[in-house]
Amino acid sequence: MTDFINEPLDRKVIDQINQIKSADIVVGIPTYNNENTVANIITNFGEGLKKYYPNLKSVVINADSSSEDKTMDMVSKTRLPKGIEKISASYIGEKGKGAAIRSILEGARLLDAKVCIICEADTKSVTPEWIYNLASPVLKSGYGFVAPYYIRNEHDAAINNALAYPLTRALYGLRIRQPIGGDFSFSNGVLQVFTRKRYWTEYPGINKFGVDIWMITTALNEGFRVCQTVLGTKLHDANLKKEITPIFKQIVGTLFELMKNYEYRWRDVIGSIQGFIRGDFKFVEAERLRANYDDLLQKFYSGLEENRNIWRAIFDENTHREFKEMLNSNSPENVVLSIELWTKIVYEFACAYNFVPDDEKDILLNAMLPFYYLRTASFIREAELFSDEIADIVVEGNAGVFERLKWYLLNRWDSYKNRKGKISIKK
Repeated sequence: MTDFINEPLDRKVIDQINQIKSADIVVGIPTYNNENTVANIITNFGEGLKKYYPNLKSVVINADSSSEDKTMDMVSKTRLPKGIEKISASYIGEKGKGAAIRSILEGARLLDAKVCIICEADTKSVTPEWIYNLASPVLKSGYGFVAPYYIRNEHDAAINNALAYPLTRALYGLRIRQPIGGDFSFSNGVLQVFTRKRYWTEYPGINKFGVDIWMITTALNEGFRVCQTVLGTKLHDANLKKEITPIFKQIVGTLFELMKNYEYRWRDVIGSIQGFIRGDFKFVEAERLRANYDDLLQKFYSGLEENRNIWRAIFDENTHREFKEMLNSNSPENVVLSIELWTKIVYEFACAYNFVPDDEKDILLNAMLPFYYLRTASFIREAELFSDEIADIVVEGNAGVFERLKWYLLNRWDSYKNRKGKISIKK
């Protein structure tokens, strides 16, 4: 009896896997309504596999989340070079980005792939070179997990820049610039860990948008060598229907959940190191995106009255006083959440999340959202005249503040641990 996922794959998929038997490289593409971009991704990856790995057995696996457009038709019609197999189907069970990746992982495990590459299906900037850049560190240099290193507009990666990157860096000591980038590769050894069933039941957020942060955090803490690879510029297909609230809660909730599991690792980490980056990185200006400052500010004030009591309940007295002074010293349209105060607030929520009853965790994440909106608005103000390169330097400096204030996290975490029983934020 194994602890593997044993995902109930589509019968047609099982038959194809049994016919193919094994693979050296598996490229996984999870899709949902990506008819505008998926064909270009498959074409470029096919060219890359043929150019760089003609003597290796490669399989492209598409797991679709019941797309309502012509995504599946585009996948079916897009041809791959001779010798490269393609498997495509709508997977069985719960729908979500992570659930689609879970099906790909199970297929890759059954094929005993030497390297597995995952790529987001809404990416417009994929080139054939992405295949070599992602596969080479695993196949040639023995890395277990390869994260992307690319240029993104500073507003396109708001959750990453404001929270996922600086917190991951401060906790685990390696500067992985895009821990939720969505395009990555990993070895067969990592694949065996990722397909363990217990993870998929213990962390519900990884079945959706929490999957990326879970993967990098697990790889960092389970003894695998992790590096980054240069992929140029990351451009997305516009998706105006994407709702930020569930994405934020799934990513941040997973990040916070993992802190309890890996406390024994992050407690003793001081500072951070850059680590290996494969390739030559050149800064160019990314596609400009507009973020609505007034809308973000309005979202903060909308949540102010609703969550005021929760904030008072979980914040350290001095931090709560600092927050009130921030509100009182600025007019509503000019309020700015400094990186120092934002860092303390993130640490407050991270600690409280791990010590409140399970049925209050969602309430806590909802109460954190207004601060995220305010910090995003504040960064827009800070970086409105900056180039992408200068804005990226600011993000790096902000991440350094998370490291410098890690003592605050430790103090607050220990104060919760020393209390008897769980705290409650319910009225």
